[in-house]
Amino acid sequence: MFYRTVLSAFTFLISINASAITLSEFSERLIESHPYFVQLSLSEKSSLLNQKSLAAYTDWNIKAGASETFTGGEDVGSRLYKDLYSTKYEIGATRKVDNSGASVNLKHSLTRNDKDSNATHSNLFSVDYTRPLLQNKDGLNDKLNLDLASIELMAKKVSLEEQAESFLASKLSKFIDLALKQEIVKNHKVALDLAKQQLDLTEDKFKNSLVDITVLIQEKDNFVKAKQQSLQSNKELIIERRELANLIGFKESEMIVDMNLFEEQDLVSVDVREFVKNSRAMQKYDFDKAKLQRELETNENKTMPNVNLNLGLSSLGENDKYFGSFGNRDYSWNIGVDISYPLGSRKELIAVENTEIKMSDVDAKRAEAEMNSVQQINYLLAQVDLLSELVELYLEQGALAEEKVIEEQIKFSEARGQKSLVLAAKINANQANMTYLQAAGTYQKIIIDYKAAIDQLYN
Repeated sequence: MFYRTVLSAFTFLISINASAITLSEFSERLIESHPYFVQLSLSEKSSLLNQKSLAAYTDWNIKAGASETFTGGEDVGSRLYKDLYSTKYEIGATRKVDNSGASVNLKHSLTRNDKDSNATHSNLFSVDYTRPLLQNKDGLNDKLNLDLASIELMAKKVSLEEQAESFLASKLSKFIDLALKQEIVKNHKVALDLAKQQLDLTEDKFKNSLVDITVLIQEKDNFVKAKQQSLQSNKELIIERRELANLIGFKESEMIVDMNLFEEQDLVSVDVREFVKNSRAMQKYDFDKAKLQRELETNENKTMPNVNLNLGLSSLGENDKYFGSFGNRDYSWNIGVDISYPLGSRKELIAVENTEIKMSDVDAKRAEAEMNSVQQINYLLAQVDLLSELVELYLEQGALAEEKVIEEQIKFSEARGQKSLVLAAKINANQANMTYLQAAGTYQKIIIDYKAAIDQLYN
């Protein structure tokens, strides 16, 4: 159509400049270089390290000790010796067993008893194994913090993606503002040139007594206002160009935007309600509930009796010589079960009830968030449709304004019109251009918001 041709003339951007940067190039450069994304990456690594540290509870724990004791005197008749010196050395290791909640305890001790100058040596090797059968079965409670950290790690990843998308959307909107400002600067430059022509024409008319002084003053005022607008838009362009250049490490002179504000964008079609159910924003509530569900399992488990299976195996050797005590060994084993269960009001029961309340609260918040998210996306879609139609109408108006300029120029060249009518037509066309530039800029920013809302801006 004719107005499409007019559009091409009006939207001649700085894209012919080889150094101009597109929206996608700006986005890639921002993600690669901005410290904000580096911080997000470090935050995720920190969460991963925290998860690994919580998994370290299964490491062996080594302990050792030494002691010296003395017993002596003549007043206790039941004691069969006069003096007793005992020296003991002990070393052991304990460990939690993965995926069972059991614990293993290894121990070796050497004892020297010097009884009335007669020395005996005994050394003991023992292995003890304890495994929970009800409370903390399979290490359920021991693994609580680790399981919560694993869920938190997944939640952190989704949260960081949401933060990154929000940050990226705000900066891409600024990119569109810069593209719009570039066009506004050109528009104000045209307006200033037209205001100067209008003022020159009015001064000529005033000299020839065709208009009075009030008309001349008005045109001078219009010219001053046009200069102010042009100066202000130039300053704003410099500020925005400097800000965006700093974001991606460019020089200010390199921050030239290549973007057609009137380009129609292809939108990803989604079933809004189905998308929202699985969106990143809703996953936050899913992770919150998953953590509460895991806490509930442990709280419920703690209400059960504490039943432990105990197994033990040991060997003991004794001799008046150190090395001899490693032989002539006696062996023993034991197996048993111990049970404990507290009576009365228990804090675990209160914790269960409290966790269930929190889970219901998360469900309610998720339902509310779903409603708000569906409403937001539908609103953005409606805005996209409205603005795309408005831009089409503004383009048609712009085309009509340009046609009027052409007609007035033809009439003026054939001495059938006045120069003032030509200038008025050009001013009107330039003002129309400004109107649909603003609408096009708003359209592009709504597209950014929509893509962010459906998790398509940052992947």
